[in-house]
Amino acid sequence: MKWSMARWVAGQIADGSLDPAAGTHLIWADIAYDLGYPEELEPLVHCAHGLDGGEESWGASFEELNGEAVEAAEQFLSKRSAA
Repeated sequence: MKWSMARWVAGQIADGSLDPAAGTHLIWADIAYDLGYPEELEPLVHCAHGLDGGEESWGASFEELNGEAVEAAEQFLSKRSAA
């Protein structure tokens, strides 16, 4: 069930219908936590940390972090569909 939710949220991030910050936070706080932070979700969790107000300290712009989140979501979806 949680993997299905992760795929759905990642799909929403990838197609632009869900804000990357909100989507990655949802994956980090609700899905990855319940799944024990699996390696497959780590890039999305990493994006959530960056988008969670820490973008100033990372030296990346909000737009760059959003782009990374979309890319991470697309990569997650492509890996899950290949598995």
